[in-house]
Amino acid sequence: MSWAVVRGVYKEGIIEPLEKVADREGTEVLVLFPKRAAPAGARGIWQQIKQDIAGEAPDLLKMTNKERREEFDRLSDMIVERMPYRSVEEFEKAMRGDEYGLVGY
Repeated sequence: MSWAVVRGVYKEGIIEPLEKVADREGTEVLVLFPKRAAPAGARGIWQQIKQDIAGEAPDLLKMTNKERREEFDRLSDMIVERMPYRSVEEFEKAMRGDEYGLVGY
């Protein structure tokens, strides 16, 4: 298998190479971006989510990273204590609909 490395850009959800790539079967193409690319409008979505969360839990904005981590750990421990499953594996099997482990993953 051969490799081709080219520069590219991210446009409207599609990665476009800036250079011509040889179209041979079995050639893997690695596209490098000249700059960090962000999808258009993604920042607006994240800002909206952040505002929604701030509306429901305004205290989160005032917390330090350490306080947020402690709160996350506290809530995670509460969830684990109240979960009706004996292990994470048992929980994953139930979520997949494979309670008897027949799938094998």
